[in-house]
Parts: sequence; C-alpha cells; structure tokens
Amino acid sequence: MQNEALESLEQQLCSLYDDRAKLEERFGVSTPDDIAGMVSSLEAQLNDFYDRFGSYDGVGDTESMMMLSRIKELSGSLDPMYSRKSVHFSFENNRPTIRAEWTEEIQQGDSQ
Repeated sequence: MQNEALESLEQQLCSLYDDRAKLEERFGVSTPDDIAGMVSSLEAQLNDFYDRFGSYDGVGDTESMMMLSRIKELSGSLDPMYSRKSVHFSFENNRPTIRAEWTEEIQQGDSQ
C-alpha cells in the first residue's frame, strides 16, 4: 500500500514537472505568478486594442476604404503567383500589425 502511494506521488510530481517544462517551452514562463502576469498583460493589451479600434466605424471613411481596396487588389494579383499565403496578426510597439506573406517553394532543378 505504501509503495502504491509513493508511486502515485512520483507520477504526480513527474506530471507537474512535465507540465511546467511544456509551459516554459511554449510560453517562456512556467510559474503561476509569471503566467498570471502574462495573462494580465494580454488582457490589458486587448482592452487597449478594443478601446482604440473596437468602436471605430470605418464605413464611409473614404481613405480607409480606398486603402483596403488597394490592398485587396494587390493581394489578388499576388495570390495566383504563389503556392502559399499566410497572414500574421501581432503587436509591434503596442500597435496591432497585420502582415501577409506569399511564399513559393523552389524545387531542386527549378530555375532561380
């Protein structure tokens, strides 16, 4: 009975260490305080984002509509030339940023 309890405790401890290692690898933090701080920071950034942009109604904003139309036009002309397109949303200098990437894998023997 005592061996079973020790084995159970050892399994639980190993599981906790594995969970911490996964958190550290994925997010760079693994302690409850660090994770709570990271979540609080993300919440603050989202609140700031929604405060700045969430209530903005771009309908009828001629300059924004022209820019969006131009971006869609450029995207449409690039899409057929590449096999993959990815769109990334991030924060840079506390500002939301959208970046699109078009990529094509060059196979051996293809001209460069």
